[in-house]
Amino acid sequence: MGLGAGVDARGAWGKLGGGVVPHPLVCHALDTAVVAEGLVDVLVGPHCRAELDRAFGPLGDAVGWMSVLCGLHDLGKLSPTFQGLREDVAVSAMGPVGAAAIRRLTRWRGPGARTDCHHGLLTTVHLARLLRSWGATSATARSIAWALGGHHGVIPSAASVQQAREAVGDNGGPWWAAACEELVGRVVSLRGLPEPGELPWDEVRLSPEGVVALAGLTSVSDWIASARPEKTYAGLDVDLAGYLGQARVDEARKIEKLAWRPWQPPGDTGFSALFPDEDQPRPVQTAVEAVVGGMRGPGIVVVAAPTGEGKTKAALQATATMVRRFGLRGFYVAMPSRVTSNQAFEAVGELVEGAGEAVPVRLLHSAAAEYLKGRSGAVDPAAALRPVGVDVDGEADGDGQAAEWFAHKRGLLAPAGVGTVDQALMAALRSSHVFVRLTGLSGKVVVFDEVHGYDVHMSTLMDRLLWWLGRMRVPVVLLSATLPSGRQHALVESWRAGAEGRKPRQQAVVEPSGEYPRVVWADTGSDGVQVVDVPASALNSDRVVKLVHVDFAARAQWALQQAGEGRCVAVVQNLVRHAVEAYEEILQLVAALPQEERPEVFLLHGQLIEAERAQVEAEILARFGRPDDRGEQVRPARAIVVGTKLLEEGLDVDFDVMISSVAPIDSLIQRMGRIQRHQRDGDRPGLLLALTGVEEEAKKVSFPPYTTNVHAEAVLLRTWAVLRERTQVRCPDEVQQLVDLVYGPQEVLGCPPGWEKQWERAAAQLERTIAGREEKAEAVRLPQPRDDVQLWELTARATRANRTRQDSYRREGGWQ
Repeated sequence: MGLGAGVDARGAWGKLGGGVVPHPLVCHALDTAVVAEGLVDVLVGPHCRAELDRAFGPLGDAVGWMSVLCGLHDLGKLSPTFQGLREDVAVSAMGPVGAAAIRRLTRWRGPGARTDCHHGLLTTVHLARLLRSWGATSATARSIAWALGGHHGVIPSAASVQQAREAVGDNGGPWWAAACEELVGRVVSLRGLPEPGELPWDEVRLSPEGVVALAGLTSVSDWIASARPEKTYAGLDVDLAGYLGQARVDEARKIEKLAWRPWQPPGDTGFSALFPDEDQPRPVQTAVEAVVGGMRGPGIVVVAAPTGEGKTKAALQATATMVRRFGLRGFYVAMPSRVTSNQAFEAVGELVEGAGEAVPVRLLHSAAAEYLKGRSGAVDPAAALRPVGVDVDGEADGDGQAAEWFAHKRGLLAPAGVGTVDQALMAALRSSHVFVRLTGLSGKVVVFDEVHGYDVHMSTLMDRLLWWLGRMRVPVVLLSATLPSGRQHALVESWRAGAEGRKPRQQAVVEPSGEYPRVVWADTGSDGVQVVDVPASALNSDRVVKLVHVDFAARAQWALQQAGEGRCVAVVQNLVRHAVEAYEEILQLVAALPQEERPEVFLLHGQLIEAERAQVEAEILARFGRPDDRGEQVRPARAIVVGTKLLEEGLDVDFDVMISSVAPIDSLIQRMGRIQRHQRDGDRPGLLLALTGVEEEAKKVSFPPYTTNVHAEAVLLRTWAVLRERTQVRCPDEVQQLVDLVYGPQEVLGCPPGWEKQWERAAAQLERTIAGREEKAEAVRLPQPRDDVQLWELTARATRANRTRQDSYRREGGWQ
């Protein structure tokens, strides 16, 4: 079959490198189609796969057509503007008409210069035209063409596609359009599919999640197919039928090398079966097991319970059950920080190795390579797959972007992963290749830990991510020790709205809830939201924490006095600078003591260099972590650990007593959970939390300098208003009430007399701040998954993929 006037279908080059032996465009189309055919069941989740099957089902061979379409993603390379990038090779292969068009274009552009009309745009132009000629509706043609044309990360806009359509010098006009039709016909014929014009394309309809899956499948298939050494390029005289047979073998080997096989949990995913070393499930774990076992379809589960109730293992048991019940391929566990990611990685690894068919678990954060250094299995065998020649006519480094995905971000596509929440939240940003991230999450259970700790920016992204996960029927498990009732409603409602294809319903006032611990859930097979009230375990029942107030300037002396009574003391500060000041003062006081009376002193904060921080964290875990077989031998007789929020959320440690700067109520409750968290031998003092960092003056409440740069003044005021006259907090009985008082509507908590002016000013400032941060987050987050969503909106005004947290935390003296 010829291209245009007798030009061989193999004449257009798709990859060329630095040599003169090309890899024909038709061969790369076959490579990519073969990869897509083998990858669709590995990469695409069951709901999105069902949507693709439903969409292309009227054509007969749904997988065949979706894979061929993926293969045609580079159709725009069959144009004078792209072929002219290597005029020395193209003119001899494209015949006189094609050669003349190439020479006209390169005469003024210069050899080897980049094109002004990217091949992705021309792919969109040609495929939209072809699909309409086959009978597809305009909406279907637009969806498919835009999805394939955006395979380099950014979906083309309607205006850019129109410009490419009108740029006849770049696209070549009718002769090149006919050449595109013949190449498509050759690929279709080699795949064994019928003539497309004879099929009912007018019945093809793609949902938003189906389009996203098609776009993600196309990009990933292109990368894998492009992992081909230049020495293996086929050349112009290749036998295409024989080449296709060999491509099936070669590409299958690549897919196997990725080790993306689904995780298959054991037949019995009950808690006791998965965790036989546990004496017996805690009440929260039993409740989660019952809820997930009774779900009629994918859904969302919220577990609100104190630290120490085993929420993480409950989530892993729920994950294993949902993976098996709903035919999923794995999970992603999203943690608030790198240190918590590392801890979860170890727990998840133990579960996967001991339960069901083991698969590699990937660790995803910026320091993962350092953490895994020297471990067997830390080197991913798929790292040898390096895509080349991916985007030679693009403005950016296309090969570099593809290699970056395969070097550092491939773990999100693998079935089993653990990492920071940022890796998941990137799937809610208008950013390059966001559809790849969504596709990577589509076949998983996604677990989010410590959701109460998300800032306004993160929470805004989280709501939209849950919306898309609901649309894709991705089961979600949310864990929190201190989740306000209103925030719980917003999270659950976002997922349900996505699943039902509607906007979330706003709930103006959420009454304070006394149910704590609790499990809240909803699924696609049941009506409404269900709440299960759960008793606390013996560890957290009737914990009465005594409260005392200590002057900020006396916090070091108080800590030293407590250590002098043979106690391990935590000093938790809101800012790094305050922690360093307290640490230095404590060291001075300790130096004046006799050697035998000196406590050990530690300092932990997020501004330590990476290696030092890792060393300090490891030592604190060894000294104050969960008791092991050595009993209390590693725990110091007396010690003081000074730190920031990292002590609150990062490490499974406990102390005898604690002094903490006044912080938002949820943070303080988290910190209380680090007081005598573990059962230990010997006598321990009563539970004691000393509050510092707040002073009341006439008609004014003061906090240490820079504190309100980190925590909103209004939240600190409301927290102090509910605690100032308290001498104790009963956990868990009063936890939900306190959290809802601080974070509920203004009217549920009265202003103490004399605070009115500061109270109102701080509340107004908080309202403005929240509105501003929500507006900034809304500007970069994905549009909601509605049926009329235009695909190009997913990457319109694309932002950096690392914009998952608000910038205020990076200010001078930040909280980490």
